[in-house]
Parts: sequence; C-alpha cells; structure tokens
Amino acid sequence: MPEIKRILLPVVFSDNDNLAAGYARQIAMCAGAEVDLVHVTPRVDFISEDILQAVYTSHVGYEKEVAEKLMDAFIEKSLPGVGVRSKVVLSGQPVDEILKYARENAINMIVLPTHTRKGPEAWFVGSVAERVTRKAHCPVLLVHPE
Repeated sequence: MPEIKRILLPVVFSDNDNLAAGYARQIAMCAGAEVDLVHVTPRVDFISEDILQAVYTSHVGYEKEVAEKLMDAFIEKSLPGVGVRSKVVLSGQPVDEILKYARENAINMIVLPTHTRKGPEAWFVGSVAERVTRKAHCPVLLVHPE
C-alpha cells in the first residue's frame, strides 16, 4: 500500500468541513501525515469596466484575508494535534485549482466534503466532488454529511 504523507483538505467553511476534517485528522494521525488546507475563491473574468474590476479586485483581497483567519480558527478547532503543512487561498475554478494544487504539491490523498445535492440541482450545479474524484491522480475520500 502506498504511503500517505500529505493529505489535501479543501474547505469552504461549512459544517461539512468539520466532518471531513475529522476523517483527515484520523488518517493523518494514523499515517503520520501532514494536512494541507486549501480554500478556493471563484474568479470572475467577465468584468470589463475599470471601476467594477477595481471593486472586485479589492473584494478578492478582503476575502483572502478573511479566509486565512477562518483557516487559523478551523485548524485550532478541527485539526488539533495534526501537522498542517500549508494553508492556501487560491482564486479560480475550484476543481481546476484543487487538482493543480494536489499534483504540484505531492498530495497522496484528498479528503473532500460533499453537499450531496439531489435531483435537478445536482444536474445544473454540477459536482466539484464528482469531477475531482474522476480526475485526481491520487485516492479521494468523499465525506457526506451525517
């Protein structure tokens, strides 16, 4: 069995994140692994007017600052006793950024909370979890809400 040394835990700061963190923490403690936290803020490329672009850019900077503070609190509450190798706020499409980060940082496992959307909502919204699972280079553990 391959060694698990780095676990990627993408977070959106929902209750499901805490549940997924419990699994990531347990696996990390058993395997002697470290956890990387990633939060992805969606990037909007279609804003063309200078004033709107400036407002959007300042909002993204503020969102990154808030996300970093939320990650610190999340680590303290949900990942005690686990080595957190990095905490990163990225901007872009969540699936692309999660997969890119995992490849570039030698991630051995992704632990991903899901929202378990059903019916038409799942068809139209799509599933980050489904696409990450399908395209990831490493094992993905999907954690459904209790």
